[in-house]
Order: sequence, then structure tokens, then C-alpha cells
Amino acid sequence: MTSRTKDLTEIAIFPALMAATAGIVIPIGSLPPITLQTLFVLLAGLLLTPKKAFISMSIYVLLGMIGLPILSGFTGGLGVVLSKSLGFLIGFIIAAYFVSIMKNINFLNKNHVSVFVILVIANGIIYMSGAAYLAFVGGTSIWLILKGFSLYVVGDLLKISVAMYAYVRIRSHVTYERVSI
Repeated sequence: MTSRTKDLTEIAIFPALMAATAGIVIPIGSLPPITLQTLFVLLAGLLLTPKKAFISMSIYVLLGMIGLPILSGFTGGLGVVLSKSLGFLIGFIIAAYFVSIMKNINFLNKNHVSVFVILVIANGIIYMSGAAYLAFVGGTSIWLILKGFSLYVVGDLLKISVAMYAYVRIRSHVTYERVSI
């Protein structure tokens, strides 16, 4: 496999996994449903270079925006994205990029606690981005929306645990970039 083919495959795998599992949703009222999307966002950050993680999540968002039914509940289109998902989708891009950069800082990647903290912060990035957008379109307080996100915490901790388990199992096969701080 050529280097370019390998790069394209690595970039494409995470939007494909997110699209394939888009139908697995747990609705929670007026908030976006619980999905497996954040699991794949975290894994993209852990397994890809920062550039590839950014491109991978951007492709997912763009494909959803143009109408492919790859978003939660097998939906898609600009209307769906702008209704309540845009903040979360932007958070996906930022979180995957953040995790990938942090993973490449060698001393942060040495133990499970550091990786866990990085993934929790990335999840917080998704929460904050989603809450900011929901507060903006709903004309309400961001803190009120964040309080409603308590429904997501247990599921997200489970997804973080699964991402950590998978990453620890294959960490020796992951390519790292040199990052200096």
C-alpha cells in the first residue's frame, strides 16, 4: 500500500465508522441524543496525526452538511446541522485535533491517568462547543445547558474507557509526531 493510500484510508476510517453507527442513538428530549460519535472522535485523536485527525473530522462534518445521512439517527443536511448539532460537530473537530496534539507530547502519553485526563478535557471541549451553540440558537444560558449535559456523563465516561482500552492495546503501533512545548 502506498503512503498516500494509507493516509487516505486512515483519514476515511473514522467518518465511515461514525456513519455506520449513526443509527445507534438514545434520545434525551430536546438535547442531541447519546451516540457513539464521541468514541470515534477520541479514537481519531488517539490514532491519527493532528493533521489527519482534523481532516478526518472535518470530512465527517462536511459530508453531513451536504446531506448524506451520516449524522445521529441517520440524518443529514444543513438544516439538521444548524438546528442543534453544529456546536457539537465543531467540537468534534477541535477535540480530535486537541487529543492528537496532546498524545504526541511524550510525557503526557506515559501513563493511563494522563491519557484519561486528556480524553476528559476533549470531552469537555465537545460539551462547551455544543452548549455554546445551543445557548446561542436557543437564547438561553450556557450554564443551564451544561447542567442538562449531566445526562451524557456516564455514557461519555464509558466511551472514554473504551477508547483508552483500545489505545493502550495498540499504542505501540501508533505513529507519533515530535511535538515540543
